[in-house]
Amino acid sequence: MGKKHTIGIDVGTTGTKALLFTEDGEVIAHAYRSYPLSNPCVGYSEQNAEDWWRAIVETVREITDGHDVSDKVAAISLSTQGGTLVPTDKMGNALRPAIVWNDARCTEIREKYLCEVGDADTMYQKTGWRLGRALLALEIRWLRENEPETFKNAEMFLSVPDYVSLKMTGIAAIDLSNAGINQTANIRELRYDSELLRFAGISEEQLPRLVKSGDVIGNLTEDAARELGLSTKTVLVAGAHDQYAVALGAGASRDGDILIGSGTCWVVTAIGSSPDFESGLAQSVAAVPGLWGSLMSLSTGGVCLEWLRKNVAKGSSDELIDFGTLDREADKSRAAEEGLFFFPFTGKCGEKARLSRASFVGMDLSHDRFNLAKAVMEGVAFQIYWMMHSFKAKPRKDGIILAGGASKSEVWSRIVADVTALPVKIPKIADLACVGAAILAGYGAGLYTDMSDGHRRFAVGESVVYPDPERAKMYSLAYENYKKHAEALGMIYKK
Repeated sequence: MGKKHTIGIDVGTTGTKALLFTEDGEVIAHAYRSYPLSNPCVGYSEQNAEDWWRAIVETVREITDGHDVSDKVAAISLSTQGGTLVPTDKMGNALRPAIVWNDARCTEIREKYLCEVGDADTMYQKTGWRLGRALLALEIRWLRENEPETFKNAEMFLSVPDYVSLKMTGIAAIDLSNAGINQTANIRELRYDSELLRFAGISEEQLPRLVKSGDVIGNLTEDAARELGLSTKTVLVAGAHDQYAVALGAGASRDGDILIGSGTCWVVTAIGSSPDFESGLAQSVAAVPGLWGSLMSLSTGGVCLEWLRKNVAKGSSDELIDFGTLDREADKSRAAEEGLFFFPFTGKCGEKARLSRASFVGMDLSHDRFNLAKAVMEGVAFQIYWMMHSFKAKPRKDGIILAGGASKSEVWSRIVADVTALPVKIPKIADLACVGAAILAGYGAGLYTDMSDGHRRFAVGESVVYPDPERAKMYSLAYENYKKHAEALGMIYKK
């Protein structure tokens, strides 16, 4: 019969990517489809849920075309955006555009929650996610008050993984790493919370089945199999929120593993054996059985360097400097060592450092655009290191994992290693969300004994950047100065 195959699908906010793998983790094919976000008015962010399904169908057909695997795909699993609401009829048809996780229409509903349920910490202690201006509990209540016909006609209130699950198998099911983000489930007790459902005005029967990542949800229906070009023998396995799928794909599957995802936004994901509600950080059930995850984000981590590149560090002909040149020239700088620091926009770190504006501190006439670029790289690394101290889970001695854009920069990767004084492991494969989903698919289909076995089978190679003792010593002193400056700036921005 030959080797079995798996498909890992990442359903993101701006597009969907699908990868076809052999059971040994060899990439056979990949495909991507984008789709739009709409902003019908200020603060609103919406999406056509059917676009997700259309993108899945098109990418799956593209990656399987010509490979004669229609009856060899053992399982599919998903990495998904979290916290996006789509109300549907009993057949799973969307009744309105989906309200996306970054929507901000629920400010007034938030105040009603505080009056009816309790303080903001109540939501966090139940769901692991803080009370904001979006996510499903508030959005469902918003529908109830602002679109009563939609609310009345809705048979189910779904999000991305359960909407797709219903399309594929006829069963609406959501993994626990996503359920907490939706803010309808108590992740400590692994069940829906009656108080949150009462606030939203819905019953548990209107929500998807709760399952663990790696559980088999069901076989593809005949209709789904026909659309996807696969067999009804293919099963859908419960996936994970994208951050946890990426963590699994990168090999962060043990207590103490820490992953730094570097893109426009830098996200630190710490894996631990127990939840860490005392930290105040976002908590989720992780993709690996028995483990939990904590998240903290630096929303402008990557965009700061791109801003500098576009607006300051331009070439003589006003063309953007390529990243190779920026890396090479910035590497000659000694920004932090000379007292030049950059402070990105941040949330709270320490007692006083909440920075609502970015800043350069310590500039003099000897500094040029490449000194500023080095300061940006160092400032982001300092801030990430500071954030890491907020986690209960402490990094393992064998190092931390760096994935995403910064991992392609030899200079930035080395700065992270030297600032943290830890080895930095860099996965050699992109599309880690799809890799994590495919590992879950193979585990659910019985191809792997556990998640670690799956990761080994995929042979996601890595390079390792080791810290230089002398640079690490220098950065240790510079980091203390960085914190002092940040706390002083925090006091200024309070005024």
